[in-house]
Amino acid sequence: MTDMSAFLPGKTLKTLAELNPVIGEKVRLEVRSPRQRFTVQLIGLKENQSLLVTGPKPSGSGLVHAGTRFTARLMSGNYLCTFETRLLHIQSQPFHYWHLAYPQQVELKKVRQHTRVAMNLTVRIEADEFALPGSSPAITAYCRDLSLSGARIDAARILGQPGDSLYVTARVSVAGMDHMLLLPARICNQYQSAAGLLNAFSHGIEFIDLEEETRLILAGFIYQQQLLDTGYLEEMER
Repeated sequence: MTDMSAFLPGKTLKTLAELNPVIGEKVRLEVRSPRQRFTVQLIGLKENQSLLVTGPKPSGSGLVHAGTRFTARLMSGNYLCTFETRLLHIQSQPFHYWHLAYPQQVELKKVRQHTRVAMNLTVRIEADEFALPGSSPAITAYCRDLSLSGARIDAARILGQPGDSLYVTARVSVAGMDHMLLLPARICNQYQSAAGLLNAFSHGIEFIDLEEETRLILAGFIYQQQLLDTGYLEEMER
């Protein structure tokens, strides 16, 4: 197996064979004009000759023909791999599959779990300080970026001072399944936002003592968002 740690993000490989992608891996194919996107599976490759991928449904590929150029994306380990290719041949027997041109180079982008991912996620914040007479102990806020170690939370009021503890509740969808996350956290810093809602306050928080199941769901959600941001997954696959 190829040691992916030897490659730096953005570095190109001379051959796809060096990357050694897994057979059965999803490959995203994008046509720029007219704009089309397909999801197929890698079923084989012959170095310096062609890639074999399953063909998409005929109803969705009527404008595609031999010579059509694609931008292709696939995952290998913790890397998103992008390369340019073109359709060489459409084969219908013994099953529907395509021959794609073997790429001369592949660009790599590492998907890091601890990278903060930008988003606009509605969350609920709970803390003892919110329990004022006649008020709810929880308020609505917005998560603007998220990582396994923490987040940036915007709210219409100050949630607390650095060192204060709070709980963040968020509903997320991972692989089509809804999950409710309860994230204990500590405020690291807070400041009034320069943009956005009037009188909005931003808070940098770090998560503390996450349960194993919660951490796994959170990691899956962040990884999914990174793939959406890079274009590897479609919006409809959220």
